[in-house]
Amino acid sequence: MSEPFNESRPLEPPSSAAPKKGGFAFAHLAFMVSAITGLFLLGTMMVTHLGYISLDLGFKTLTLGIGPRMAMVSLAVAVLSLLISLFKCPTRRAPWAFAAVLLSGGILGGFALYHNALKDYPPIADVATNWDRPLSFSEKMMAERGADALPIEDLPRVPRNESLDWGGKTVAAINEATCPAAKTIPEHIITEDQIPAVVAALKGMHYTVLGTSPWRIEATYQDNFYGFKSDVVIRIDPRSVDVRSASRYNIPDLGANCRRVTEIIQAIRAMPVTGS
Repeated sequence: MSEPFNESRPLEPPSSAAPKKGGFAFAHLAFMVSAITGLFLLGTMMVTHLGYISLDLGFKTLTLGIGPRMAMVSLAVAVLSLLISLFKCPTRRAPWAFAAVLLSGGILGGFALYHNALKDYPPIADVATNWDRPLSFSEKMMAERGADALPIEDLPRVPRNESLDWGGKTVAAINEATCPAAKTIPEHIITEDQIPAVVAALKGMHYTVLGTSPWRIEATYQDNFYGFKSDVVIRIDPRSVDVRSASRYNIPDLGANCRRVTEIIQAIRAMPVTGS
């Protein structure tokens, strides 16, 4: 006889899926916060470059004012997310949290590099090859620069309260110490026929040439990031050539004007010298 069915035998519960582990959403959130910080800074840079907002608002307020705070918050969230992910599910969640740490840490590191560069470079935005006979800009260029631009002076000086190392010194002395290539090009004759070649060289270096004459060339350079502009004048004398580059926005240029003057001098020196 068959064994009677035992109704009292407990039935095995159906196998249930493994419980989902929490914490993945927080890793995603950390990455999103870091990405939003980066997109905020990138968007600020773009709208500032296009002229939709002023440099004061875009660079000083949004980038240097709000940007570091956002980066610190995003880094804190990212580090917390990474710690949680390493305990909860390191293979699935930690990569997102680690990417968030890298992104927010890189942004914060960029701000640190900028502030270190401010210490390494003098607080100037004007470089010239000749301060004994200062170079000036035309009325047309001064109108382009605008009333709020960095003043163009014959002998500018760093205010004493602006820098411990450079305060009170003339820009001429600072140029002498920090930009050794900014020197007059002596015994170098540029004829009127060679002016188009100089203009072509400037355009090749991404300058916008404002005007030319047999003894002067003026041009403007705009960077690819926030759209900072610097104006350049090349003075052509019968026996020498001088160059001056001055930023429009009054902040330390981190050596940019020195590099521009040096690049222009090298291009002019490479041109053939016309006989006297």
